[in-house]
Amino acid sequence: MNKHWLAWFVAAILAAILPLMFKQSFALSLFCQMGINIIFALSYNMLLGQTGMLSFGHAVYFGLAAYFCAHALNAMGQGAFSFPVTLVPLIGGAIGLLFGVILGYITTKRSGTPFAMISLGIGELVAAGSQMFPDFFGGEAGISTNRVAGTKAFGISYGPQIEVYYLIAAWALLSAIAMYAFTKTPLGRMANAVRDNAERAQFVGYDPQRVRYLVFIIASFFAGIAGALSAINFEIVTVENVGLAASGFVLFMAFMGGTGSFYGPVIGAILVTFLQVA
Repeated sequence: MNKHWLAWFVAAILAAILPLMFKQSFALSLFCQMGINIIFALSYNMLLGQTGMLSFGHAVYFGLAAYFCAHALNAMGQGAFSFPVTLVPLIGGAIGLLFGVILGYITTKRSGTPFAMISLGIGELVAAGSQMFPDFFGGEAGISTNRVAGTKAFGISYGPQIEVYYLIAAWALLSAIAMYAFTKTPLGRMANAVRDNAERAQFVGYDPQRVRYLVFIIASFFAGIAGALSAINFEIVTVENVGLAASGFVLFMAFMGGTGSFYGPVIGAILVTFLQVA
């Protein structure tokens, strides 16, 4: 356990000094995208690596959270309500969790290939629906926002990219620690049991569908956090954020790094983001 805490401490130190080592604006932008994708890939690995659920629609919860957070930032800019930008990712997490509760109940009724096909269908349904409601989704142009419009805590406006970087780094570290801690909980252990042999898990008194459903909800929560950070970082959300390409991208990140270990998707997110951007 001490080794793991040492690893988290080293990760925190590294995240703190990276902007001091690489001061180029391109490097800051790259690190921000890596942080967002690390959360996104780890949340996806809760489904695939820990519970054995191959999803083709995980971007739905990422993208919907990004849309809602973009509207929240715009409302904050108009003075409709006051809320610190630092905590906007919690709004994204709540939106991801909400849609995870609603859509996850349908999706997790089946496992294996049927689950994958249902998740694909829901993903395409949401992507198509985003074109039908331009007032909310903004049509092909998407929704633009302004991250400096919210309440300023300790004088932090999130105008400079360096401030956005530290926001993303902090949320990435906290989210990663929380998702790692989840793997050590009884539910996390049962998720592994359902992945390995659902019939045996059911035989000892656990409902595999309920386990899949609960893990799905938690994974959607963290995907929502990543979506909120994406809205803050890019200040625009488009239909691409909820489409099949985004779901395929997070699948590729998790698979590239390896779904057999917790740190695999972190490596995959860093590598794939670097290849994509640089």
